[in-house]
Amino acid sequence: MQALRSRAAREWTEDDDALLGAILALRDAWRDREGKLTLRDFGIETRCVTYVISGLCPKHGQFVTEWTGRHGESVPLEGRCSAAEQGRCVEMSPVFVLV
Repeated sequence: MQALRSRAAREWTEDDDALLGAILALRDAWRDREGKLTLRDFGIETRCVTYVISGLCPKHGQFVTEWTGRHGESVPLEGRCSAAEQGRCVEMSPVFVLV
């Protein structure tokens, strides 16, 4: 039989308190709802939307790209030039939604 290795004890922190509090709150919610919980019950939006956005890079001209975010989340006001994907451009541009 393999002997258990002893670990040095570490100090209890505020993060440990927060984690334990979250676990206990989840357990209570689980019991209250009889195990029928969804992420939405915790205010977490899981539906995503994708928009096609367009902007105008001063170096490379007009670009079109997709933006995906959570439903209800605001579309960004600026986008990065599509040449940034190849590491060639760092320009930001105001964008507008196409679809």
